[in-house]
Amino acid sequence: MRDPTTGKRRRKWHSFAGSRREAQAECRRLLYELDTGTYTEAVKDTLADFLDRWLDDVRTRVTPKTHERYAQIARKNVVPLLGAIPIVKLKPEQISAAYASALTRAPERRGRAVADDRQGHAHADQERFIAGEGLEADSP
Repeated sequence: MRDPTTGKRRRKWHSFAGSRREAQAECRRLLYELDTGTYTEAVKDTLADFLDRWLDDVRTRVTPKTHERYAQIARKNVVPLLGAIPIVKLKPEQISAAYASALTRAPERRGRAVADDRQGHAHADQERFIAGEGLEADSP
């Protein structure tokens, strides 16, 4: 693997738990991905970092009101529940659990569950939000 700016060869280390034969198979898989151009490095960004970048990027492609709504969903619903999790470790079950939690606790100040029409809007917004960058969510 070469550094795109300097052109110098870079080494990348991968840890692997398993037998020697399994490690060799994993090495072949990684080399194949490098050769075919499908290899992607694991990013250590958290979901909160990703959402900040995504909101900046999507700002020019949606109306100001839509952007405001996306930012509100991120700040109030997604980041408090999932923001600290690195993206590479985020699992569909975590998204589903956070979504269910957000629906039950959303209007705590009023002491009642989210109204059905608001649930529908929240669900549609969050599905668009997650699908915007290819994150997969288990639909509850």
